[in-house]
Amino acid sequence: MSETWIVFKADGMSAPGWEERLLLPSGNLTDILWENWDCSGELPKVGERIRSYADNEGSGSITHGCDGDWVVSRILQFSSFDIDQRIVVCYCSYQPITPHWEKLTRGAPVASMLPATEVK
Repeated sequence: MSETWIVFKADGMSAPGWEERLLLPSGNLTDILWENWDCSGELPKVGERIRSYADNEGSGSITHGCDGDWVVSRILQFSSFDIDQRIVVCYCSYQPITPHWEKLTRGAPVASMLPATEVK
């Protein structure tokens, strides 16, 4: 199975919101907006917005999601020849919109979906 590391970056270090892009605990400035590992094989496309997530209920976990203010403007891909991995860098431009928060639905807990097994 192929793994892809997807990195979303601001077009530049001085792009809007730079004050909020500090690395902890060092406090250094970064242009990385978000990153994740993906095994689905589906890559972001130019024009797509990065999703934003928040705890809008004060529950201590993520409860809502919406399309964010950052839009993918160009994509670079790098592949490995010796292992089945690739890196995708999505450069993003700041295009603010009014957020439309949607409540996230959660599936059943993993423990309730797995059959009970007796441990000996």
